[in-house]
Amino acid sequence: MGESVRRFAGFSYSARGGLQRDGKHIHLGPQARQLLELLLDSNGAVVSRDLIASRLWPDRPASDESIDRCAYLLRKPLREAGGRDLIATSYGRGLSLRAEIEEVDIDAEPWRRAETSPSARILDLWQTAYELAGNRTRDGFERAQAAIAAAAELDPGSAPVWSLAADIAAGRVARGYLRPPQAAAIIEDAAGRALAIAPDFAPALAVLGWARGTLLGRPQEGLTLLDRAVADDPRYGKARWYRCWVLAALDRLADAIADTEEGLRASPLDQVLLSLQAWLTLCAGDREGSVARAGRGLELRPDAATLHLVVSIVASLDGRHEEAIAAARRGVLASPGDPFVLSVLAYAQARAGETAEAEATFAAATTGADARAPRSFAASVALALGREAEAVSLLERGKAEGCPWFAFVAHDPRLAPLRDQIACIRAA
Repeated sequence: MGESVRRFAGFSYSARGGLQRDGKHIHLGPQARQLLELLLDSNGAVVSRDLIASRLWPDRPASDESIDRCAYLLRKPLREAGGRDLIATSYGRGLSLRAEIEEVDIDAEPWRRAETSPSARILDLWQTAYELAGNRTRDGFERAQAAIAAAAELDPGSAPVWSLAADIAAGRVARGYLRPPQAAAIIEDAAGRALAIAPDFAPALAVLGWARGTLLGRPQEGLTLLDRAVADDPRYGKARWYRCWVLAALDRLADAIADTEEGLRASPLDQVLLSLQAWLTLCAGDREGSVARAGRGLELRPDAATLHLVVSIVASLDGRHEEAIAAARRGVLASPGDPFVLSVLAYAQARAGETAEAEATFAAATTGADARAPRSFAASVALALGREAEAVSLLERGKAEGCPWFAFVAHDPRLAPLRDQIACIRAA
């Protein structure tokens, strides 16, 4: 028996091929995809809200609002792809799929065998990697990289597997768990393998564009790849996230913010887009708007440590030091041991005049053998501690090494006193 493909209302869905209509892939976020699988498994019967909550949010209680938002994230792409409103709400009970479902054995159709799913072992590894990377801890990222490497070894012909390997490397370097040259090499290799299999695969184009635009300092080249990714799959939220970094490096903050808004229309619960939108708003000089966006984001994703960091930075800049330290500590609780998060706590402590505490936190964030705060964030701490020469040196090293956060240094309000030096470093 081959892979199970379910067809309904002109759509087809399989574990590997995902959701498609007329041969076109339709991007779904992980929770929308899980919800679709539950509805397909029920074969038209109502799936209770309790069951949806336990499957989609196994580690915490889920509100009716969370379930309704997830249903929206599934309804929207189905409707935009030409389907009617296929998700029915039975008030007080749950959700169901308004369509007849046909299940087909893909091996019975030779012309579709190229979509045959990987083995259950590969799918387990793939899901494990996705979930581990989602917690954004050093251990989680490393185990995710190992899991996806095992999946790639078992199924080297899978573009999604190789693309996810590149995504994990991007996540690791952004948090300081991987040095930029190593990350660039991993992404070039993994995304290149994905594109050799599927030349227009949007996720691989997106992460490769990000790497070339930030880690390798070639923003125009990176933007060209990212434009292709967005054109191929406008609803792929991570492409918007990657594109924002490169737009910021090109000093196009307004375009970057517009990209986050577009991405959040398709994926309103995406924590990386929520966080980046608040951060970009701060970089654009709108502190009040930044905090408002961070607050709305935390209502949707209280697990997003980076949103606490935006709140902390604004409070520090405004002189509300106790509030800044408290917000940074909430970020540390959400992502313990994260050097990126620790650097923001050190900045808040330094701005508050807690020099000894700031020095200790700064050391914890920057002296690890294999986990160090990005150079650009470390520079803001050094500057807050009164060590301007060290801050400039960190920025110079950040540019030379390919620190991805260097994309934002010209706009980071913490580094405003170094604007002239930053202009020289960027031009060098």
